[in-house]
Amino acid sequence: MGADLAAIHKVSADDIRSDLAGRERDPIHDPCALLNRLLQEPNESAWLEFKVNNKDPREIGEYVSALANSAMLAGRDRAFLVFGVEDRTKERVGTELRLQQLKQGNEDFTNWLSRMIEPRVLIEVLDFSCDGLAYSVIAIEPSYERPVRFSGAEFIRIGENKKKLAEFPEHERALWIATGRRRFETAVAASNVTTDDVFALLDPDPMFDLTGEPRPKSQEEVIRKIADRGFVLDNLEGRFDITNLGAIMLARDVTAFPSIAGKTVRIVKYAGRDKSRSDFEQEGKKGYAVGFTGMMKFLMERLPKDERYIDGVRRMVPHFPETAIREVIANALIHQDFMATGVGPVVEIYDNRIEVSNPGNSLISTDRILDERRSRNEKLAATMRSFGLCEERGGGLDKTLIEIEAEHLPAPDFISSENSMRVVLFAPKSFNQMSKAEKMRACLFHCVLRWLTHDYMSNATLRERFSLPAEEYQAVSAIIAESIKLGRIAPADPDQGRRNARYVPYWSV
Repeated sequence: MGADLAAIHKVSADDIRSDLAGRERDPIHDPCALLNRLLQEPNESAWLEFKVNNKDPREIGEYVSALANSAMLAGRDRAFLVFGVEDRTKERVGTELRLQQLKQGNEDFTNWLSRMIEPRVLIEVLDFSCDGLAYSVIAIEPSYERPVRFSGAEFIRIGENKKKLAEFPEHERALWIATGRRRFETAVAASNVTTDDVFALLDPDPMFDLTGEPRPKSQEEVIRKIADRGFVLDNLEGRFDITNLGAIMLARDVTAFPSIAGKTVRIVKYAGRDKSRSDFEQEGKKGYAVGFTGMMKFLMERLPKDERYIDGVRRMVPHFPETAIREVIANALIHQDFMATGVGPVVEIYDNRIEVSNPGNSLISTDRILDERRSRNEKLAATMRSFGLCEERGGGLDKTLIEIEAEHLPAPDFISSENSMRVVLFAPKSFNQMSKAEKMRACLFHCVLRWLTHDYMSNATLRERFSLPAEEYQAVSAIIAESIKLGRIAPADPDQGRRNARYVPYWSV
């Protein structure tokens, strides 16, 4: 069953600006296949309306607003207004309407509609024939920027009826919440791909390896599994759309997806303590689930090492705990700003430190980075956690600090600038080698870690953190006093004596 005629018009494609990144969805390729798929729906819904004929442009415009807003409430990426089908019986009867020929005054309907809809959304207008019957379809892709208006008014579907949104304040509040839900992860990275294309572009095996879930034997069942995770979408034409989330996690080669190219980890090793000479540079090409373990192995093999005896055996041990590095890199992947083009996460190795940076500043104050929880990419974060590639929600940096304290290493430095976030991990230093700023930073984060376990910092716990003997009491007291003076920590009890003094982070009092 093929289309005898398919006239497709794409409205305002060049003007679209929304918070959805990634490649635009391709135009509908097979309108007859789309029609057949829509007719499989049990009935009309928030995102689907059937009609036979309606030549009133204003009525059609109101339906476009209502369907777009209802689709956002339902979490759908498209809505459809179909002409040529009885709404109650879903009988195919054809239509006399030709949207491409419809006028509003002296203006083409499609141009007029694009002017009357606000904000601009992606709309496809199709006139086509299937099995000798004529149909018209309007496909609406809401931007999730804000509620969609037609001629200054917002509409919504309530049951089978089209109503003004202002008459339903609860729906209006819910819609404003929904406009903030869509993120980079749910946008389309590759559209209208076949089942074979999905497996050529994505490698689902690591998903099953990392989660311990048995791999289904059939391709159809594998597709269903990755669709359940939001990696692919049914495009309703017998093919699939690969989402940015699916691409960034399972891509065999990220360069096949322009929207995520450059978002894998780039590793640079410098000869010395500055950037004057580099030893090597390596950029990953695989999705995070496919390449993360290999990337970590590659990185750990190239870190500066010290000779240590462990259980009587001489071993070469990296300057930096693997768990700490792993969590910092995973954190950079999860919290990067995917809307920043041309830049991605970078790991820079120096003789005395590792710097891990990502595009996008920290969403919270760096002083609160251990106790506050906020993610720029919630779906990516949840997926990375479920795959075991990072700690449970918010626990990664906590674990990093715990590992660093256990090794008595200098505290990391968290540096948030306007457009990027950088975490610096330092090689071993003795207390006397640390700068005043490093000692103060270690004091703050030690105090925070104690507070997170419902405990307090004391002179004794801070001495242990610095691996200092009891006779260094005064040196540690000086660090505590300076930290209090600068407002970094505070006494747990304003009336406490010095002998058993306890301390908490400044923001907890």
